[in-house]
Amino acid sequence: MNKKYQILVCIDTHPKSNVLLRAAANKSKETGIPWGVLYVETPQHFTLERDARERILRFLTVAEEMGGSVQSLEHNDVISGIKNYVETAHNDGKPVHTLIMGQSSKEGFFDELKASLAERIMREVRRFSTEVQIVPLVGKQYVSSWFDRLQLKDIKLREIVFAFVSVGGAYLASEILQIQTSSIGMKTQVYNVTAFFLVAAIITSLRYGLVPGLISAIAGFSTINYFYIAPYGGFGISHSGDAVNLSIFLISAVIVSLMGGYNRAWNSALTRKEKRSQALYKVHRLASDAHDREGALAILHEELSQLLEMDIAFFLPPAVSPDTLELVYPEQTDFTAQDEKSLQLCWDEVRTTGHGTANKFDSVWRFEPLTTYNGEIGVIAIKVPLHVRLDASFGRLLSALADQAASILERIELTKMMGESRMREEREKLRAMLLSSVSHDLKTPLASIIGSLSVHNRMKKAGRLDSDTSDELIETALDEAQRLDSFISNILDMTRIESGEITFDSDWVDTGKIVQNVMKRMRQRLINHELVLDSSDISREVKIDKMMTGQVLQNVIDNAVKYSPKGTQIKVSLCDEDGGFSYKIKDQGAGIPEGKLEAVFDKYERLKQSDSQVAGTGLGLAISRAVMEKQGGTITVRNHETGGAEFTLWFPLVRKSLNEKARGDVKEERSRMV
Repeated sequence: MNKKYQILVCIDTHPKSNVLLRAAANKSKETGIPWGVLYVETPQHFTLERDARERILRFLTVAEEMGGSVQSLEHNDVISGIKNYVETAHNDGKPVHTLIMGQSSKEGFFDELKASLAERIMREVRRFSTEVQIVPLVGKQYVSSWFDRLQLKDIKLREIVFAFVSVGGAYLASEILQIQTSSIGMKTQVYNVTAFFLVAAIITSLRYGLVPGLISAIAGFSTINYFYIAPYGGFGISHSGDAVNLSIFLISAVIVSLMGGYNRAWNSALTRKEKRSQALYKVHRLASDAHDREGALAILHEELSQLLEMDIAFFLPPAVSPDTLELVYPEQTDFTAQDEKSLQLCWDEVRTTGHGTANKFDSVWRFEPLTTYNGEIGVIAIKVPLHVRLDASFGRLLSALADQAASILERIELTKMMGESRMREEREKLRAMLLSSVSHDLKTPLASIIGSLSVHNRMKKAGRLDSDTSDELIETALDEAQRLDSFISNILDMTRIESGEITFDSDWVDTGKIVQNVMKRMRQRLINHELVLDSSDISREVKIDKMMTGQVLQNVIDNAVKYSPKGTQIKVSLCDEDGGFSYKIKDQGAGIPEGKLEAVFDKYERLKQSDSQVAGTGLGLAISRAVMEKQGGTITVRNHETGGAEFTLWFPLVRKSLNEKARGDVKEERSRMV
């Protein structure tokens, strides 16, 4: 297997590290091997001053602009971090071909005696067949001063107060110990007292870092010397043993403060990174719930502003002018001319600009391009306050946030486009199905009407038309005309229901009269079937739209006629059910496949191949469900035990009929129609 080599350049805070970037880019052009930048982030990174951290971030940004990849890893030691990276790359089949490092001039006698960082790394990576190229750098290496490491700029008053309070607590504890030991005749030794003050220094350094810990140590040293070492009430030391004990305490307290401050800085960095990771997940989860661009931008703006505690702005290109940018969220910002210049450069060249980059333009805003696999879609602007520590990890966070925001906005846009495409396809599908239905189902009865009337006309002119034949032809034409009218009404009703043009009246209507009216209208359709009406002795009234409910009953009964053999029985039952009222229409047909019980209410649905031979548009049951839902009722279907389908129309509002005559008219009866 061919190995994929890489050229790696290691950078630090040296002001001339950009020379290393150019050396790596030139080496890559000569060899054709890709190159990248590695920065090892140690705990000392967090003690650097602001300019040094910004310099690292700027170098990493420039490396990306020059075409190099960027790697940043966390490790306790620079040499071990680089060695682990080279070893891991070698084991993964992507060995480091050339490692480029900078080396500043040595100054002083001790610097000449010890090996440089580059020389020590060369010995560590030699066994991986990695060539180390050392580039001399002009000028001194940046070394953080004790002032930087103490981070005095970040000290808060409450931390100083806590240091003195902890010493005061140690003093009270030692006094209580002295009182207790005096009561039992024992003498408190100085080394017992110092333990309290050492604990105070440990707690302070672990909680607030190095400087408060040192303050606690010095304050404890002074308190012990003043109150517990002779001469008492002064700062002198009369006994050499006390001097030794006090010196041991001070050294121990200082060491503990240094270690506590180091651990606190490291834990703070880990905590900050963990919070950022959780925040990234939270932003992704919340923004993913948005279904439109405006909602997603509002969520992203709110969450990112809270996460970073900074001002955020989103710039996207308008639809009419995709080559320009406009502010889409929030409504306004405090941009200056320099900010506008950085923004335009970020959009034109698709790279990070503004604060913390080589193209700063004296701008306090940092601009990250919103890029996806399909290209750039906008720019996110972050206003970086002066007190924020701008470093490599923060730069990675901003890049990750920009990538995440871009992917969310692209997902919403693609979802919108897919939805619109799906709607267009669905409309085309429905249009094609409707045209197919019109061309077949509507043309069939029309052809029958024309054929019947044409035969009637020819036979009449020829003088061969008798009375029975004339009645049969006219009755056939009338029947087909009624069917055609029913088909057209269904299509129009479905269109009006979906568009919301139909308004439903709500009146108390006798349940029996509706069925009787439908039976009269369908007398001709029921000529080959037996319709049985089964109702209780007590008449009921339901609050419904009389005309539309009658149309639903007609559609369901007509469906039963279509799919039931000639000479079979269709039964309509009226009954109280589930606190409401129900019509149950039962036929003796072949029934409905169990997996298709809900599909019968879909538009243009035909369950079997033979259904295409049954006249109809496939809209009757779809209209029935829409009408029932508009009235607060339901329509369901099941296969009954004796064979065939049973449709149930249920209405929630029912009461006893107030009309005595109507109560008598709807007594149980069986109407046989042949």
